[in-house]
Amino acid sequence: MHNRYSTHLLPQRERQDYWREVIENAYFPLELDFRNPSEFHGHLSQWQMGRVGISRMESSATCFTRVKQQIDESEPYFLITVPAQDQVRFSQANRTIVCNPGAFILERSDLPYEFSYSKDNALWVVRVPVSLLQTRIRQPERFLYMEFDKSKGMGNVFFSFLRTMVQQASYTNEVAHDILSSQLIDLLAHSMENDDRVLMSNEANLRNVHLRNIEAFVRDNIQRSELSPDMIAVACNISTRYLHKLFKDSDQTVGQWIKELRLQSALNDIRAGNRHTTLAEIAYRWGFNDQAHFCRLFKSRFGCTAREMREAK
Repeated sequence: MHNRYSTHLLPQRERQDYWREVIENAYFPLELDFRNPSEFHGHLSQWQMGRVGISRMESSATCFTRVKQQIDESEPYFLITVPAQDQVRFSQANRTIVCNPGAFILERSDLPYEFSYSKDNALWVVRVPVSLLQTRIRQPERFLYMEFDKSKGMGNVFFSFLRTMVQQASYTNEVAHDILSSQLIDLLAHSMENDDRVLMSNEANLRNVHLRNIEAFVRDNIQRSELSPDMIAVACNISTRYLHKLFKDSDQTVGQWIKELRLQSALNDIRAGNRHTTLAEIAYRWGFNDQAHFCRLFKSRFGCTAREMREAK
């Protein structure tokens, strides 16, 4: 799906209200403050690739504010913003970051924030459901409020792939869109996880290397029902005791993280809408040997059964 919106042919007096409606439909409710209302212009192109939304926006200087009263989402999102023309300023949770062209930042949609640029600007925005990114990155919140380089290395590969997806969107079908969006998230994760500041943050580099190895092994083996802390420890050449110690500072144990990863992956499959795949097949695909146990866990986690979730689509 590709939509285009522009103020180009509208009278100047109608442009602000029109643009507010465009932004709300493309993202979510926001308050807009136009820095030069009498000369405002805007253009937005939007693509839906599976559950990932991609947009390119060009507009006059604007301040976007997300207030608490506007936050009522059943599915929160991460936003990856890539300024292409001039710097942007982002403030959230008492943190402020300036992102320059040649870089990108990660933001949360379900917290109040202020986002602005003081000159005409062009930017790419990728909208990813929180649950989808969490199946690829453990605790993606640790990457918030950091500026990541897109000019070289994995950041450049991520951004180049993003543009290629958009260029080929009209030549690819929905099945391909799901595959491509999954690969885009993989590239995003690699570009952030391989940032030197992330590798050297918090504790010694060795601890972070162990965590990266653990996360990679679990992602590669999450479909195996026998996956366990002991198996992970052996594969990563650490003791089970040390494995649990590495997770001590997080809000989940190893077992809880694996269960959450499996449930979120199953949820993503159900939301993808492939009716030819049974719920039992989805359960087994993500390491649940007992379908009844899967159904109980799913309802406890998401407040409805897997069947109800599928029928609600």
